[in-house]
Amino acid sequence: MQILIIDDSILWDEFVDQSPYGTIFHKWGFLKTIEKHTGYTLLSYGMYVKNRLICIFPAFLKTNYGVNVVLSPPPRTGVPYMGFLMGSDYDALTQSGKEVRMKEMTQEVAKKLDEFSPIYVSFQLVPAFSDIRGFKWSGYSVEPLFTYYLPTDSSLDEIFKGFSRSTRNLVKKIIDNKFNMEMRESTDFAPFFEILSRRYGEQSMRFPLISIEYLEDLLGLYPDNIKLYYVYDENKNIIGSNLAIIYKGKVVSWLGTPKPEVDLPVNDLIFWELIKISKDTNSVFEIGGADTERLCAFKSRFNPSLETNYRVFRRRNIGAVAEWVYMNVYKKSNALM
Repeated sequence: MQILIIDDSILWDEFVDQSPYGTIFHKWGFLKTIEKHTGYTLLSYGMYVKNRLICIFPAFLKTNYGVNVVLSPPPRTGVPYMGFLMGSDYDALTQSGKEVRMKEMTQEVAKKLDEFSPIYVSFQLVPAFSDIRGFKWSGYSVEPLFTYYLPTDSSLDEIFKGFSRSTRNLVKKIIDNKFNMEMRESTDFAPFFEILSRRYGEQSMRFPLISIEYLEDLLGLYPDNIKLYYVYDENKNIIGSNLAIIYKGKVVSWLGTPKPEVDLPVNDLIFWELIKISKDTNSVFEIGGADTERLCAFKSRFNPSLETNYRVFRRRNIGAVAEWVYMNVYKKSNALM
């Protein structure tokens, strides 16, 4: 196995599109936008076996005061997972073949990252991939993370029946337009940032996104995949927002559903509309935030399944300080998303 830097955006994106594990967060334009707005250096690694690309691994390098950290993803990007991405042939391997490949890949990744002598390495893997034993055996620590999936292969009526009683009652009133609310698509991020900044400020929490320009650039690159929605009341006032991702059979409630300031089921409407979009696009609906206890009571009422992904990390020397910053600034700042 050989690890090389890939600078071919077409090759990279074709691999992401073909991989069963591919996400919009792995796309070349998304990664370069992160690099542009964070100041981190993108390490666009490709892993080859006999000149055949079998895995990509986007990571980001940051050097401060001569100290290196390698993260995938970096903080304040809003990205819930990234890490390595296996090719379309991986699932067809025998279990023995998978374990041999993972062992080789783990060893090569660790060796490549060691070239930077990083004090801290962390990458959060996609929910669909769970075999992280190789990293654990190589001295990395492993932390389970959680998200919610709601399949939409059954009818809307059947999905609706799975909701809790209180949610069914609210959604029924939403369907009957009893609350006079409406969700519409937009391209104007100013209200989105204002709503979230105010909500975070109220809780003395750091705003988790780099800048409004960061999201504007992403929307410009992926207008068919990244969708900004606002909820309006009967007076056309914005009372809620959501930034969703539609890509490869998954609709993700990505960012921006804080508790509304009005006594209306704003987020119930958002989730119901996203469920309908998921149904129309033959997609699974992913509801993030399953790691945050106070958010689960609301989100679990839609009867999703609990899915696990993993953060793999290693710290050295003063890496404990870097981890504290990562966990307290990055992870806690994302708790509302």
